[in-house]
Amino acid sequence: MILEGILYANWYEQLFQNILSEYGENIFAYYYDLSFEETLKRHQTKPNCNDFGENEMRRWWREKDYLKCISEKQITANQSIEEIVKWILEDVLA
Repeated sequence: MILEGILYANWYEQLFQNILSEYGENIFAYYYDLSFEETLKRHQTKPNCNDFGENEMRRWWREKDYLKCISEKQITANQSIEEIVKWILEDVLA
């Protein structure tokens, strides 16, 4: 199962508790720890970049919205997509 998106920690706490209960140690969670400015810049490269913009993103933005029940690994702006994919595959296949 892959969950991706803007999943506010407090809104989805019960979902994450259920996942933890179901999968235990078999959870690989990653948090894009990016500044708002970097997030906005990356949004401009996406096919849906015109569906919503900076004003909407500012309303949705939550700095450091970490989960309380599941440990997340931090993905930062200086990591390339290749590094991230390699890292995740190494975790999952270990």
